[in-house]
Amino acid sequence: REFGTIYEGLLESELSIAEENLTVDKKGSFLPAKNNDQIVIQKGQIYLHDRSGVRKSTGSFFTKEFLVEYLLDRSLDPALDEHLERISKLDDADRTEQLFDFRVADIAMGSGHFLVAAIDRIEFRFARWLDENPTPGILRELQFLRGAAQNSLGELSETVVIDDSQLLRRMIARKCIYGVDLNPITVQLSQLSIWIHTFVPGLPLSLLDHNLIKGNSLVGVASLNEIYEKFQQGKGTLFEVNADYLLGEAAKPLMELAKMSDASIKDIENARILMKDARQKTLTTKALCDLITAQPISTNATLKGYLFENWDLQKDDVLNSTAFKISKDILSKINPVHFPVAFPEVFLGYSKGFNVILGNPPWEAIKVEEKKFWARYYPGIKSKSQREFEAEKVNLYSSRPDLLRLMHLEKNEQDQIRKIILAGNYPGIGKGDPDLYKAFSWRFVNLISKKNGSLGIVMPRSAISANGSQEFRRYIAKNSESVDISLLRNSAKWVFDIDPRYTIALISISKKVYNFPGIFLKGPFISLEHFQEGINKKYIPIKFDEIESWTEDCAFPLLPNPESLDVLRQLKKSPFITADISNDWFLKPRRELDASLQKNLMDLESKNCPEGFWPVYKGASFDIWNSDTKEYYAWGDPKIIKPFLLSREVNRAEREGRNSNFRTIHAENPRISFRLITRATDNRTMRASLIPPKCFQQHSVQFIEFIRGDLYDQIYVLGFLSSIPLDWYSRKFVELNFTFNYFNSLPIPRLERTHSLWSEVIKFSGRLAFEDLRFKDWANKIDIECGSLESSEKNEYICKLDAVVAKIYGLNENQVIHIYETFHQGWDFEPNLKKVLNFFDAYKQTNE
Repeated sequence: REFGTIYEGLLESELSIAEENLTVDKKGSFLPAKNNDQIVIQKGQIYLHDRSGVRKSTGSFFTKEFLVEYLLDRSLDPALDEHLERISKLDDADRTEQLFDFRVADIAMGSGHFLVAAIDRIEFRFARWLDENPTPGILRELQFLRGAAQNSLGELSETVVIDDSQLLRRMIARKCIYGVDLNPITVQLSQLSIWIHTFVPGLPLSLLDHNLIKGNSLVGVASLNEIYEKFQQGKGTLFEVNADYLLGEAAKPLMELAKMSDASIKDIENARILMKDARQKTLTTKALCDLITAQPISTNATLKGYLFENWDLQKDDVLNSTAFKISKDILSKINPVHFPVAFPEVFLGYSKGFNVILGNPPWEAIKVEEKKFWARYYPGIKSKSQREFEAEKVNLYSSRPDLLRLMHLEKNEQDQIRKIILAGNYPGIGKGDPDLYKAFSWRFVNLISKKNGSLGIVMPRSAISANGSQEFRRYIAKNSESVDISLLRNSAKWVFDIDPRYTIALISISKKVYNFPGIFLKGPFISLEHFQEGINKKYIPIKFDEIESWTEDCAFPLLPNPESLDVLRQLKKSPFITADISNDWFLKPRRELDASLQKNLMDLESKNCPEGFWPVYKGASFDIWNSDTKEYYAWGDPKIIKPFLLSREVNRAEREGRNSNFRTIHAENPRISFRLITRATDNRTMRASLIPPKCFQQHSVQFIEFIRGDLYDQIYVLGFLSSIPLDWYSRKFVELNFTFNYFNSLPIPRLERTHSLWSEVIKFSGRLAFEDLRFKDWANKIDIECGSLESSEKNEYICKLDAVVAKIYGLNENQVIHIYETFHQGWDFEPNLKKVLNFFDAYKQTNE
């Protein structure tokens, strides 16, 4: 815990070399000195400065003890059970050799917290196993280490007790534990943490340079299979690609290294020689991995055209080849980790991969966002609107040229890494932002043993629900025997010091059946007490095929209890909102103006709307049954924007094979829109509204285009989108943003217009939507009154609408109660629920 605190502190401090003379402002921040400023740091001097907010911006958080222990329970313990059961069946010689052939890794290890906890857990299990299965070879090694320590201590040995647990921890740290991190200070901190934790008086510090290394875990070759696939792209490969072929020469020094006891300084020196020898014997394979990693993003013809199927003929000369030199230049600043080369013994052993991977990797997007970058140094910038930030940028660029240069440097580095990752073995990562957690998800499953590997990882909930992770979800469901997911809502920041509206997923995946097959969904838990109370309850596994049918991208929902599952199943009986059903309405969600790409089309400077301009809506510009909050993103000149949008809409209609002979744009008429930026923990998640005409929208607002359908259909759909039952469903899937993939899978019943409940939806939804005279034409066309409502009357309509929607979905009274009771933490739902139930009972049950 102490090292974790140090680690978090180090992330918010940085050593830099001053590129110019620096002064200090009133807040203690360093600034380039001007003519009359006092110079505090001279040009060329090294100085320590604060990077406030950088830890949070990079998603680096110390993982609390209860989370670590929970994941060890569900991933490490079952894997140890399987390993020790296998070892028990071997003879004494093989037991001695293979007991420590159990590999645990954290490839974004931070301060090494997971690894230290894993050492303790493994030591406890190994010690108990040795008590029950005394193995002479292992007992001799323990006795040898104890003797070496006592000899080194001399007279002091009589005052020091060295027990087997200390010696076992030391052996486990060097033989079983692996870690990678991008930050060199972090690697040193992890080594220090493990040294202290496994210290044995009289023995030198264990050699951990081979096991705990610096590098980018996401760039480089993860498995031998990636090399095999590269060879198979060509024809005529005549040699067999396997661990012995690629790594076999390193086996002998590595086997000698595994047998060494680190009992003396001489042993440490010899171990370093063996490590160097092993590295030397994998140089050719490392060069091969560099070529594979760099080729997809190279523009050089020599590297681009490198024929891997001829590897057997080229390998002896590869280190002097032009293609290899080009690949080294591309990767020089990235420090890739080729796992089979870095840890050959892991892929040469019984499991052919890590037995267990643990950790809490960073979650941020693989890009430098300008506002977030400046907020690291000026935290107040985060709260500024886009209009205010655009004005502030001019001052920042002129006053902080040093940071501007740093931002451009970081952008270039991130762009290079982003290209490599997008071209790497990360299926589906190009959908949406290529966040780091998506890449880590694939890295984990590619590194664990296909025979018996397990994962115990902390992820954002988006990993089990967001677009871009759907291929990962399908993979783990179809290639794992057990998937256990516990969700923690970060209320009052009880899990991490991040936004309390986040939901965190604890994901345990096993290749072997240790408990029961299937997918277990638990939570969300809102406090430590709630978590401890709920995790041991009996949960019913859900078949993957059912989850896959619920949404188009296989999102895993929040299901706090079996009753929630029943309600979800009832709602899912209705077709998707975007289903193209013959002779019925058909719609698609759309976006209009991109805040970055169409920035030049918008007026972000004027405080008041220029004459003839239209407001540009953002998410906060409307809410449920409130079409205009008077908060706008910018202003737009219809003379400029309308031709741009018309051209784009005509082109889209032509691509989709629809009639493109129209002269108006969607913004000239009322339309249903919904917010992109929303959360499952907000008081509402699906925030839809009928937006008035003559309003443009930037991309945080998404609108619905009715390709087929009339005004009645639009008002019918709006009624469902604005209802509590549908919003309850939405909250089971949406975490951060209401993207199209979530919207497309919303269940909306299709009713005949002759159905009595259809007209009820139109009556209530239309009266709530037509709140002012801008909607008068629509109101007249469907014969519904237009104008504002008193708050009590408005609430009456809302409750009636929720009741009729619940009835159309086929919910029963208990399910309606469950929806309200579990809709939002801490909300006062009783008065409205009572009204809804009264209206619900009043509607006659129909079989239509």
